[in-house]
Amino acid sequence: MNRYLTAVQLGHTKFEFPFISQSSTDSPESCIFSQIINFASFVLVITIYIRYRQILQLIRNNPTCGNKFWYSNQAFLIFGIFTAFGLSVISNFPHANVYTVRLAGIYLMYISSICCLYCEVSLSLWIRPLLYYTKLIPLLRVFICVGIFQMITVVKYNNEKKMWSSKDPGWTYYVTTTICAWILTFFLLLYVLTFIIDFRQIKIMSPKIFLTHDIVEDV
Repeated sequence: MNRYLTAVQLGHTKFEFPFISQSSTDSPESCIFSQIINFASFVLVITIYIRYRQILQLIRNNPTCGNKFWYSNQAFLIFGIFTAFGLSVISNFPHANVYTVRLAGIYLMYISSICCLYCEVSLSLWIRPLLYYTKLIPLLRVFICVGIFQMITVVKYNNEKKMWSSKDPGWTYYVTTTICAWILTFFLLLYVLTFIIDFRQIKIMSPKIFLTHDIVEDV
């Protein structure tokens, strides 16, 4: 929100219906955007790793579940890390300067996120009897995934124009694409927030540090 207001105040983008990336192309809002997304990528990796360890522990406690859930959990971790990396690439490479790298980051993030969500939904449906008394949470995640996949099919980015207005041809398509991009971002955030319910079922201990050499020098 801060970088969006900064971009509007400096005249780098319009107030109505901007693309998320359009308000983060010029300085200083691009710097704010990069810092926020880099931190979000770091938090996303931690969240995915905790979720991975939670599922791994459930698999160990239920050895009869089969290997398919173990492989799905491994794939979830790998694709989740790729998603966070692609998100970091998007934040650090403005589309106006290094569009090819940014486009590669966009494809990496969206393709990895689709694979990651597919693995996670299958795991959520499996662990439902172990963690939930209701089908609401897994079904909510399925609904969010359907919305995410639908928004991805609609989102189309045009790099040729930055300052759109209602008089420009294609304004309706631009607004539709922009709204879908914001809805897609909201759905992705909402899906991650559903992990809070699952994380209430676990307890995280601080890591222990062991000294391999205990050397005390005489002063």
